[in-house]
Amino acid sequence: MYRRDLRDTSADDLLSAMAAADGVVQAEPSPDGDRVAYAKAREGQIDLWLWDGTTDTRLTSGGITAQRYGRGDPRWIDWHPDGDAVAFLSAAGSLSTVDAETGEVTALTAYDEPDLGLAYAPDGDDLAVVTDHFSRASLALVAADGSRVEALADDEYLYGDPAVGADGTVYATRAEHRHLFDYEADLVAVDRDRDGDGDGDGDDDRDSGGSGRTDGVREVFAEEGVRVQNVRPRPDSTEVAFVHDASGFDAVAVVDDAGAAVGSDGDAAGDAEELYAVDGAEVADPAWSPSGRTLAVTVTRDARANVHVVDRDGYADEVTDDDAFHTAPRWVDGDVLAVRDTPHDPPAVWNVSAGERVTPGATPDFGVRVPTPETVTYESGDEEIQAVVYPPEADSDAESVPVLVKAHGGPTSFDRFRFDHRAAYLAALGYCVILPNYRGSDGYGRAFRMANDRDWGGGDLEDVIRAADAAAEAYDAVDGDRAGIYGGSGGGLMTVNALGNSDRFAAGAAFYGVYDYETFLDDTDDVGWQLMKRELGDVATDPENYCEASPIRHVEDIEDPLLVLHGEDDARVPISQSEQLCEELERHGKRFEFRRYDGEPHGFGDRENVVDAYTRVADLFAKYLRVDPDDGSSSPHPTDEPDRTSN
Repeated sequence: MYRRDLRDTSADDLLSAMAAADGVVQAEPSPDGDRVAYAKAREGQIDLWLWDGTTDTRLTSGGITAQRYGRGDPRWIDWHPDGDAVAFLSAAGSLSTVDAETGEVTALTAYDEPDLGLAYAPDGDDLAVVTDHFSRASLALVAADGSRVEALADDEYLYGDPAVGADGTVYATRAEHRHLFDYEADLVAVDRDRDGDGDGDGDDDRDSGGSGRTDGVREVFAEEGVRVQNVRPRPDSTEVAFVHDASGFDAVAVVDDAGAAVGSDGDAAGDAEELYAVDGAEVADPAWSPSGRTLAVTVTRDARANVHVVDRDGYADEVTDDDAFHTAPRWVDGDVLAVRDTPHDPPAVWNVSAGERVTPGATPDFGVRVPTPETVTYESGDEEIQAVVYPPEADSDAESVPVLVKAHGGPTSFDRFRFDHRAAYLAALGYCVILPNYRGSDGYGRAFRMANDRDWGGGDLEDVIRAADAAAEAYDAVDGDRAGIYGGSGGGLMTVNALGNSDRFAAGAAFYGVYDYETFLDDTDDVGWQLMKRELGDVATDPENYCEASPIRHVEDIEDPLLVLHGEDDARVPISQSEQLCEELERHGKRFEFRRYDGEPHGFGDRENVVDAYTRVADLFAKYLRVDPDDGSSSPHPTDEPDRTSN
């Protein structure tokens, strides 16, 4: 379909190096503060590592479960209060511990269903977990030695982000299945006795396969249409900090579970009172200092997330003010640690109070080869859209630089000032790359996050298409007539939708996207099914929503070449979606290529696959956007491609 000898290959090593760079997901300091356990991604696998200030030790080798979503991440790892072991979730989702001295791994749960979140009780005897063992996202308690697993809440709700208060009360978020914690979620508590069976005799009267008590769950904070997340009990107190979006933006509140709530003025108020909010920004990730006198939080605004420290009266100091993205703050000896990354630096643990990197790393200076991104805003319909842009070089001639629009997935994800090797690679090749946070994106308040509900392929698509014009208007060097589009997951379907509903782009590359919503319901996992039901309605009563939103319905109108890429092991969006799309493209005689990647799940992690996929994307745009290096730096791919499909 396209030439493989037009791409400038001088940046291929940059793509390979950035794709192979280690990235920290989350970190937990030990109780004594002398060590930091952290989840680190390396070559497509996440494992647990330990840094003691001198030596970096790999604690696991079989992979663990941990994801960095972006804001308000749940806890994936936790130290035993004695500091001798770290609890984590294995790659298969089983709750396990690893001895911090010997590296011995012990599995605490052995059922087939995954566990999803964890937190030690202050006494170290139990861990609160969210698990699919009893029912999807049920709340359970696991003995620290693995001898007992009991369900605390096994009912019609989804539970998340468990935490244990000083008195042993288990707290969590709770949402109806149809809300998926995104629209509405409550703060709930389970008052448990030590034996867990409610009779107070000290003996557990249920086996590990039985269902636990479900009538002891009580609401601590609940408001219609309000989302709760980040449940954080205050040390040595009955107070609980949490995040909710009742104002339209996430803010931190505190409630006293022993009685009335306590507000920023310290007076009992009867309801949860707001402790810290920032106008036009999302506040999340609250973390109490060991004394309980202060909270560290992240404040997300303008595609950046910085750390603020808030005292018990609501007064705050800005600890960071960078073009960076910080998540999961934690305390050590009065300083705040956080996972920090920038467009030039992969995620690492930083002491943000001191402005120093904590965990070791050995990556080259990517900043000398990758443009420094900026933000631009533009009007699209009745919305103002913000985008992150890798701009053209300052000395570029007028209208000499093509533009690439990257559509993020989710759809309620968002692009930000972070380490993005895909966008950086294409920018290093000389493109202006614009990453619009179209309506439906997180990070811009509740109303904006929900602005594309029941309107997929409507206003959000307009925002993405309009991004190419916005780049051309913002930079004289950009030639808006030479535009391409690419994206993965929700961005993949957005790419196909853009090609089928406009003539704005000369070529597109779609990764592991949903292209037929009706058949997707039959093939996806439970989370994907619930997401479709929430966003598009019930397929039995709202079938027209599924038809109208499906990109496959517009294949006949696609006039430009399309590169389709998908992993064979994708459970969230099965490869059958791309197979259906390509069958339809073939039937209509369209220009396309289909590339399959063995062993890849939802999102590509293997470096060789990332390099192969994105150099093909660069090949595609080099031909159809007329970018010829003309300096002998181009090189063809191998021609042995038995699975190549094209008309």
